[in-house]
Amino acid sequence: MKRYSYLIVLGFLIGLFACNTTSEKQNTSDIADTLAPNAALYSLNQKIEADKNNDAAFIECAEYYLLANNVDSALRDILIAIDIDKNNSRHYVALSDAYLAMGNPDKCHEALEKAVQIDPENKDAILKQARLYLIMRDYERCYKRLDDLIAIDRINPRAYYVGSIALLEEADTAGAIKNLRIAIDQDPEFFDAQFQLGVLLSAQKDPLAINYLQNALTINPQAIQAYYQLGLFFQENNRLKSAVQTYQSILDIEPAYYPALYNLGYINLVYQKDFAAAADYFTQVINLVPDFAEAWYNRAYSYELMGKINLARKDYQQTLVVKNNYPKAIEALNRLDGRQ
Repeated sequence: MKRYSYLIVLGFLIGLFACNTTSEKQNTSDIADTLAPNAALYSLNQKIEADKNNDAAFIECAEYYLLANNVDSALRDILIAIDIDKNNSRHYVALSDAYLAMGNPDKCHEALEKAVQIDPENKDAILKQARLYLIMRDYERCYKRLDDLIAIDRINPRAYYVGSIALLEEADTAGAIKNLRIAIDQDPEFFDAQFQLGVLLSAQKDPLAINYLQNALTINPQAIQAYYQLGLFFQENNRLKSAVQTYQSILDIEPAYYPALYNLGYINLVYQKDFAAAADYFTQVINLVPDFAEAWYNRAYSYELMGKINLARKDYQQTLVVKNNYPKAIEALNRLDGRQ
């Protein structure tokens, strides 16, 4: 038996993607017909129709498309904007976003280099350079660009956040925590920093983790990952009532969130000895994730403790179907055979 836990990856947003576009060849009536439900996009395309040389509108539209994961349309509009104004640093930052979304880090790097060449103090470009170097695991250049950025703008919580990820990847947890605290001091509404600091402190069993995770939930009350991390902290520190309440809060938002269902089953099985309730939770997990071997095993064990040996045997056997040579299931079947 084990509770369901997973590694929270300390990620970051690769780019602040922005807006949308349609072909500049469409006429106004076509745009109205196809895009009227999206007022923002419709407005941008009206600007383009009124002025085909409005490079800013093309970039806004491209940023909109990037948010919608329509990379081809975004790239088209960015290239149009660059053709209109080849010396606008912002255009090349948008181009880097498109290339990164396409999985082309080399082209992304070229675009950012061009952006910084045009404007050496383009903070967005420098931050994205640091993020790209982080992706490439070139920590030395990542830190260098972050230092350059902080020299330009000391109040830059995202720079400290990216630095925290780099430090964590280099196994400097203390440094990562320090950077996250600076990021939060500079921007208390920074969800990612609040959440990630809560994750790191949870791993250290530091009660302050609760504060940061609750702060994250205040910022985003729908953040299931923050609820789950909080529930896991309570569970691992024997605050079971709080853990159950937190997992139930997740299910109020997303009833099919199986990690919460699984851990509720685990709590009922291991701590509360309510084997029927445990079996019910594991059944819900199995219905959602049929190849989850631990759910089959723990339901089988719940049945065994309830004296429902035939049901237990079937579930132990199914555990082995899902995960061949699963040791605990083999041991359990041998145990049941020994009872005969």
